[in-house]
Amino acid sequence: MTISARAGWGDEVHTLTGKRVAKFARDFGFEGSEAKQFELYVAANYLFPYVRDDVEQIESTVLGGGTDEGIDIAAVVVNGQIAFEPSEIDDLISDQASNTARVIFIQAKTSESYDSKLIAKFLHGVEAVTKYAIKAKSVELPPALVDLATLIDRIAESGDKFQDTRIPCELFYVTTSGNDGKSAQQELQVTEAIDRIRALGIYAEPLNLNTHGHDALAAKLKERHGPQNIRFNFEKRQTIPATERVSEAYIGLLSGAEVMKLLTDETGSMRPGIFDDNVRLDLGSQNPVNTRITRTLQSDDREHFPFLNNGLTIIATSLRGSGDRFFISGYQIVNGGQTSHQLVRWTASEAVKTKPSLLSDLWIPVKIVSSGDAGVRTSVAIATNLQTPIGSTDIQASSQMAKDVEEFFNQSGVNGLRYLRQNQHASLDFPRTRVVTTPELNRAVAATLFGDSFRAIGAPKELEAEGSFVWGEYSVEAYYYAAWILYRVERFFARTPDSTTLKAAKYHIAMMVSALITPGLVPVFETSEIETARRQLRDTKKLKFKISDSDKIEVAITTAVELATEQFQPVLNEGRSLRKDDVRSRRNQEALLQKVKESSANV
Repeated sequence: MTISARAGWGDEVHTLTGKRVAKFARDFGFEGSEAKQFELYVAANYLFPYVRDDVEQIESTVLGGGTDEGIDIAAVVVNGQIAFEPSEIDDLISDQASNTARVIFIQAKTSESYDSKLIAKFLHGVEAVTKYAIKAKSVELPPALVDLATLIDRIAESGDKFQDTRIPCELFYVTTSGNDGKSAQQELQVTEAIDRIRALGIYAEPLNLNTHGHDALAAKLKERHGPQNIRFNFEKRQTIPATERVSEAYIGLLSGAEVMKLLTDETGSMRPGIFDDNVRLDLGSQNPVNTRITRTLQSDDREHFPFLNNGLTIIATSLRGSGDRFFISGYQIVNGGQTSHQLVRWTASEAVKTKPSLLSDLWIPVKIVSSGDAGVRTSVAIATNLQTPIGSTDIQASSQMAKDVEEFFNQSGVNGLRYLRQNQHASLDFPRTRVVTTPELNRAVAATLFGDSFRAIGAPKELEAEGSFVWGEYSVEAYYYAAWILYRVERFFARTPDSTTLKAAKYHIAMMVSALITPGLVPVFETSEIETARRQLRDTKKLKFKISDSDKIEVAITTAVELATEQFQPVLNEGRSLRKDDVRSRRNQEALLQKVKESSANV
């Protein structure tokens, strides 16, 4: 029974928290036990700066199962992005000389109290993962924790590329309690466990356990709307007249020290999520523009910084001032992203650490606009980023075929799917697990209609190119069929934690499911000429795309998972999950399709 089907939670759960989790589960379409949904809720809120309501990322950070060693949720964050495979860490740090990393461990309990034995078990799990990262197979761990340890090991061995000599680590024990659990932190078995983790020498100081009750959890929920109540001093400013839709606006100069309060948190890390409305990502320290910014900061010309740099444009949902002291909440830096990142890098340099006055004597042009009107905030963001590029998937989504597909999805009812053709950040009134974006639909079509699962895994950008084979005059039912199979495969992974070791092969599994329930597609999968395959798919008289037989699809998924397990058993025997590099080859695709044909023949 899901939370949404009940009037309330058990007696031990804080009432408001229970209602919020119930709404969260309905909005996302998450099912399962109360404990499972609470874990997803905590992951979505505590990791929001990184997962941003992405269903797959939220589910991937929840370890689940009864063999999690007390660690319910974990994330390895590199340069503000969660990494799930070692190769992703390599990609994130490849073009930057200085990088950031942090590890986050969370235990989530629907309890009104803090159990020191459970806290100690959680910390023992953190210790075990860290020991495995130091020396592989020194302790026995389930695959999900082996994956986590491998990521920590990759950061440690690439230590020369990171700003910190030791890895920042955050530990959270989250409950629905009405108190902050400070007394539990002082329990001997808890302090000894923290000391053992500290003694391993992997994590940076301070290394503390954060015990959170329902008030702290509610505060995390509020942080989803951006940093809250950040105090800064704005002396050199000029007021811009307010309007009906703009409550306050200022233009002026902020000292480098005050700007750093807006850019970084108490640990010195860039505040996550403050650049979401800025279309240009950090281009790295070696970019020519950023090199010039750094050169100015490092020279005596830094006194001319206000004349040489356009500064920052900040939009906020709330701005309160008293004299020169201001408090800002829910803000985005919509222009000045490159400047911001170079300032943070320069602040971490030995020169500034040795002489902090360099930062306080630096002046940076700043414009701050505060408005509760989302339309105004969007207009400012667009106006300050007129170079916003039109993505390849935007072009695909603008076609008449995409519009027809969107309309067909909309007619699928409350238990169907929706195609989010435009406005990827739009507010959704449909469970997110049932919403498909253009990149996701591209990969689903490639895998389930063309049998090109290896391309869906290893080369998704090719599917976004103009004239890509995934968009053509195929039936709208075919697109829905593709999305539905992928949806069912993903839901299978969500409710069977032990199967998630195969998740990197989900497009191969979707391809096999399609071949099992629609055997007429197998000749299309085996066709080497793409134009021949396209012609065959356009012949809807021969191909019937049916998804109504739920039991048949479920049986096909179970069969496909068994065949994939058999194919990748040598890797799984290593005690870890599959990675993209393990599964991306065409050879695996062909071998799996052959297994499907043999399985069908035996039936």
